Amino acid sequence: MKKILATVDALHFSEHELRSYKYIADKARGALTILFLENIAGEAVQYAALDSGTLDYQAIFAESMKERREKSIENKKRLQEYYRDNGMDVTVREIPGVPMVEAVAESRFADLLIVRNDTTFSMVTDSNPTQFVKDMLVHAQCPVMVIPETVHYFRELMFSYNGTFSSSFAIRQFTQLFDTLSEVPVKVIYIVENDERKIPSGKLIKEYLNHHYEDVTYQSLEGKPTAELLAATLHSTHGVITLGAYGRSATSRFFRHSDAEAILRTANIPVFITHP
Repeated sequence: MKKILATVDALHFSEHELRSYKYIADKARGALTILFLENIAGEAVQYAALDSGTLDYQAIFAESMKERREKSIENKKRLQEYYRDNGMDVTVREIPGVPMVEAVAESRFADLLIVRNDTTFSMVTDSNPTQFVKDMLVHAQCPVMVIPETVHYFRELMFSYNGTFSSSFAIRQFTQLFDTLSEVPVKVIYIVENDERKIPSGKLIKEYLNHHYEDVTYQSLEGKPTAELLAATLHSTHGVITLGAYGRSATSRFFRHSDAEAILRTANIPVFITHP
């Protein structure tokens, strides 16, 4: 059974979000571990920076931490009851340290890490996608699926492909993780590069996908990869798309950071990204 991690803000989550994690873990035939994250260190730093006036900021901080802890305990109970009532055993791991560091450490021993696209532990206005999401995409040591709050049933699989090892690796990792989706229609999206309209290694990728899926179509698009994929995903509500590595090195990248972020900002479907 596969090990699936899902990051949850201990103070802010919804039933829609929990339902989405359950659906994805079920489709991967995996056991779900919830990383129940709190940014206590970040709060401590914020209050320490303020502690320069006449107000008793240490007392305010202590009271704030007490309220946060009470809410976290209440939320954990609510989360556990939700999964119990829906017939799923989950492991809930409370992590009060630095969320990014702890999640990355956990990902080394997991098959998939799921993160909601607006998850943030920042004390100030964050970016889109958030810094936490971007950190997960760069540093996680297993495949990452970035999801909207609500994930609909998968009715279409979109595999972005440009002939690189990075793009084919993402397709293969997704296929191995979600081996229950063989009947879901697949669309391989190839963005024409350097006027090369023939799909690179076309015979091989077709042979591979035919081993795993019953209905596979191929679409060649001309233009900028970001714009073309945005157009392909814009009106999809029941799909999921794979992208090559978010980027650790220039040679392993399918998309530049800016390209992947544009898709993450706009697409309202899960985005699956992994590193070779």
